[in-house]
Amino acid sequence: MRHALMTDLVALVMCSIFYAVAFEAVFVVSDKLQQSVVPGIIYGSVLFFPHGVRVLAAYLFGWRSILYLLPISAVYAGFGGDAATILQGLVLALGSLVACVLAFEVLSRFDFIERNYLAVSIDWKSLVLAGAGGALINAVQHYSLNVTDAQASGAIFVGDVLGFAVVLLIAMMGFRLLRELK
Repeated sequence: MRHALMTDLVALVMCSIFYAVAFEAVFVVSDKLQQSVVPGIIYGSVLFFPHGVRVLAAYLFGWRSILYLLPISAVYAGFGGDAATILQGLVLALGSLVACVLAFEVLSRFDFIERNYLAVSIDWKSLVLAGAGGALINAVQHYSLNVTDAQASGAIFVGDVLGFAVVLLIAMMGFRLLRELK
């Protein structure tokens, strides 16, 4: 029991750190790049790095990833508005977390991907498919809740996928570096 609690605490802290850094990277890197390249996009981000962290956490921790990422999601959910804005931000934040786990679950249930929590190596194809699936569910969620129109929902999908691709590339380079340092 104590070991499991400590494992959950470590996962919570690590996920929170990576998730917060990913959100801050959107403000520091992606938003500046977006304003110089595509200044017309109002909602969404060209490179939404937190989606990459959501996908990796969902891959590693399954449904528990929602609990690990929820505190930071709540922080970045758009506090500062009225009660309806805060509630909408929380619903979207929770929905984006569920979307990633759901993408893995649905794709593995229909045998599109292999889901092996105990595997030593990562199945990159599964990550890419589930990442795109989670981005699609997230975009549909925004559209269904009348938060965005079809064009902005498409921008959310593209931003999630591209942000995930960057995070995945960084993770792959990091794992390769760790292997070479051994």
